[in-house]
This record gives sequence, structure tokens and C-alpha cells, in this order.
Amino acid sequence: MIIYFARHGESMANIGHTISNRDLDHPLTPAGKEQAALLAERLANAGLTVVYCSPIPRATETATIVSRKLNLPLYTADGLREFDCGVLEGRSGPFAWMRFSRILHLWFKRGRLEKRFKGGESFLDIRQRFTSLMEELVERYAQTDARILCITHGGTLHIGLSGLLDH
Repeated sequence: MIIYFARHGESMANIGHTISNRDLDHPLTPAGKEQAALLAERLANAGLTVVYCSPIPRATETATIVSRKLNLPLYTADGLREFDCGVLEGRSGPFAWMRFSRILHLWFKRGRLEKRFKGGESFLDIRQRFTSLMEELVERYAQTDARILCITHGGTLHIGLSGLLDH
């Protein structure tokens, strides 16, 4: 079993600087669709057997483009979802981003992993979701030649992978 990880393509939330980690409808931009198609091209010879993705629309849209181009089954997995920012969801502007940055500072600089976005998740919640999914994938595919592509989000990758890898 081999697992590949990729971040979704550029979305309207990215270019609008909107905090959008739930199911808000911020589709891929034309550049994001092109990025997804290029990802499929780059992975065409990787021998992928299945694609898993976050249920958030921009990741699902990216994964759909890849899975269709490569003719692969596609499954959504909550463990790949981006972290829930609670009351900050759907907001933009300096005040929202200041509050967002404060939580990240507490996590990454102060080691306060239990801190959470009001109405949202903590670092520990995110890590647990991601780790549980990886354990499920290992249980299901470890003794196979499966090559799995997981399409997710930058924050989830940073938090999730740092818990699984030593370096």
C-alpha cells in the first residue's frame, strides 16, 4: 500500500481570502480546475487504484476531476476534511484573520493543542480525525498493492501528517 497526498486546487475562497472550511460553496477557479487536471496527468503512471477526498466542495471537485480522468473509484472521508473554524466560517477581513491567526499561534508556537475555534475544532480533534482515517486505510489496504490518493487541505495535511511522521 502506498498513500499519496494532494491539496485541492485553487478555490474562490482562496482568492477571496474567505475562511471556508465547512461546506460553503466556494468552487474551484479555472486555475484550480487546471491544477486538478495537471495533477491527474502527473499521476497517470503512478498506478493509483482509488481516490479518497474531503467532503468539502473544493476538495471533492478536485478529486472528481482526477478520478474521472484516471477512471478511479472515489470516496469521501471525513478524516480529510479541513478543520472547522466555528464562528469564523464564511468570514473574511482583518479581524476574522486575526482571530484565526491567534488560534494557529496557540497551536504551533505555544503548544496549546486543546485550544479550539469557538464553535469549531481543536488541533487534537483534527489530528484524531486524520489518524483514525489513516488507521482505517491501513487496516483495509495494508496487505494489498493499493495506491491511494487522498485529496485534502493544507491545514489538515500539516496537522495530520506531523502526527504520523517523525521528520
